[in-house]
Amino acid sequence: MNINRNTAYTPPPRFAWPHGKRCAVVLCFDVDGETTAFSESERHAASTTLLSQCRYGPSVGVPRLLGLLDHLGVPASFFVPAWIAEQRPETIRAVAKAGHEISAHGYRHEKLPTLSRSSEEEILLRSRDILERTTGSSICGYRAPWFEHNPWTTELLAQHGFLYDASLMDDDVPYRTPSGLIELPHNWALEDWEQFAFHGDPPLGHPPEDCGKVRELWWREFEAMRDFGCCMLLTLHPWLSGRPSRVRLIEGLVRDMEAGGDVWFATARDVARYFAENPEARREVDLERVSKKNE
Repeated sequence: MNINRNTAYTPPPRFAWPHGKRCAVVLCFDVDGETTAFSESERHAASTTLLSQCRYGPSVGVPRLLGLLDHLGVPASFFVPAWIAEQRPETIRAVAKAGHEISAHGYRHEKLPTLSRSSEEEILLRSRDILERTTGSSICGYRAPWFEHNPWTTELLAQHGFLYDASLMDDDVPYRTPSGLIELPHNWALEDWEQFAFHGDPPLGHPPEDCGKVRELWWREFEAMRDFGCCMLLTLHPWLSGRPSRVRLIEGLVRDMEAGGDVWFATARDVARYFAENPEARREVDLERVSKKNE
């Protein structure tokens, strides 16, 4: 796909980013560990090889990725099921000590649509408490396990003082939900799960893609999102993207993004706080909303 960027369709930027930057990039690491397998099915607890793959994330992937982030000098947001913080508190403390954001991601990666409102609320508050006691820092962000909400999820988050959620897919810049919560949307193309997750028995995912193909996919997404003034959330899992070749993939991608000097690398919390302080930064394009605003 060869597009002449000098003549290509380029609408007005969706967002006015700080320091004159053209877009924001948030590196998100979902430190699911074994909880991915548990939440898919409790019978997976007997799948020794599958669990060993998942354990690779917090035991090998996280330390390696922390080294990469330090090498690159960029921040990241780590979404952590509280069960992982209980099992590996020093690992999660190391993430926080390195200056990265810790955000809530369920207790054992529960599928929210299987929960009642009261159960979801209990898990939300318990998980935040565990993460705050582990890191000594307040938790203001959330990502729903499997990216699945209940109709009341954003209301619960706002009610309990969360600043933002990063689960939905109905935009490509931050927006306010009716509950007042800030939403940082993402999309499936910017996920490593669809590219690299695989297990034979029990079956999981698809045969892993070549890193070169994935790099091209993510770079094309980035180029267009930068031109359109968007917020790019790249969602990575340490058990997948902590593997050596994929660490190289991330390093090369970030270096190429940095080369233009027009990208704001930020945590999800930083982006949400910026929007909270600068609501006028968002350019509305939904014609129904624009019409109501002009009435």
